[in-house]
Amino acid sequence: MTKMLLVALCLLSFGVNAETKVNFSGDAYVRGYFLNGTGPDHTQAFNQFFRLNVDAKPDEHLTLKTGLMLSGNTWEGDKHHTNAINSTVDNDGGGGDTTRLDHAVIEYNKNGWITSAGRHAVSTPGNFLTSDDRRDRIQVLKFFANYDVLAFAYDKRAEGSLSQGKDDLDMYSVSYYGSYKEFKYALQTGYWISKRYDATTTGLEALNLDNIKQISPQLSTKVAGIDLDFYYTLLFGGQAYYKNDHHAFALKLAKDLDIVRVEYESVLTKNGGLIASGFDTLSPIINNSPDHHQSSIKLKTIGLGIGRAAADEYSHMVRVSKAINEELSVSLNGGVAKLYTWAVTEAASKIEKDTVLGATSKYAFSKNLNLEAAYGKFFGDNKDHAGSLTLNANF
Repeated sequence: MTKMLLVALCLLSFGVNAETKVNFSGDAYVRGYFLNGTGPDHTQAFNQFFRLNVDAKPDEHLTLKTGLMLSGNTWEGDKHHTNAINSTVDNDGGGGDTTRLDHAVIEYNKNGWITSAGRHAVSTPGNFLTSDDRRDRIQVLKFFANYDVLAFAYDKRAEGSLSQGKDDLDMYSVSYYGSYKEFKYALQTGYWISKRYDATTTGLEALNLDNIKQISPQLSTKVAGIDLDFYYTLLFGGQAYYKNDHHAFALKLAKDLDIVRVEYESVLTKNGGLIASGFDTLSPIINNSPDHHQSSIKLKTIGLGIGRAAADEYSHMVRVSKAINEELSVSLNGGVAKLYTWAVTEAASKIEKDTVLGATSKYAFSKNLNLEAAYGKFFGDNKDHAGSLTLNANF
């Protein structure tokens, strides 16, 4: 199957209409990493990720956007680990050796309207609400003269039995993205519906996510030379999860000084509020793991309390970054965190309080190739630490 797909792509590049514009791009990494050090439960592993994207534009209005995941493998020593197809665990958001579809979108653009259908790669501003997720989506965007955007979207979030129309999970959203002088803002909404809710089901099943409503305002600006980003998400109205009011906040401040860049961030959740796993917490071992390009060294997550009253969390972090020269940059990060570890029963779940320290560095061999190192460690209720060395390439 893999060879057939690659041959088809080669034939496409030679056989398309002369007026069709075809653009190839791709990204890849090779990474070595460890988790939890050298104790009895340590992991030392090696993994790789390769993706190929093809965009075809047969006329001025139509664009076909596709992507193939060519490989996403993990080795621990000599043992080769291959995840199940469509799994969202481990490092590649899809798992397995088999070449598979990453995204495929038919997009039509005319008179300020863009309509698209297919499997979309979806991220929201700052990756606070959604981070590199894959959505089977129908989307309509309206662009205004001032570049503001009104967005309508329908997502098939879960498909039950193909013969049953009432065990699916559908999501509808209306969002607005705009700017005014020094301000950029967004107001995103969402509504989940499953027509056959069943209170006897357990776990994170589609039926248990029925009737949830979401409101997410965001704001970015600059005040006295300081970059300011504010994010907020409210979820409410669900029948099994997110029944009451569940909040998530983040405030980021950043300032470029003469010799370093200083960033401060506070992240809070109330009653198990939701934050995307790819959100940058300023620590490489907390979140910083987009859904389809997952981190190998994430040790903890903030924002996955799934609406539980006990899941009040926080993370307060500082990061100082320095560009040594055009090729080399380094950063140090540290702070405190209170994080909730979710389990099927609330009694088995727990809250941890920790000090967090970490460091990253990146060396750019060229604009398309860099080597990146990351390390982080917890001090407190959690003693784990993790590190990675990653060779990144793109074209």
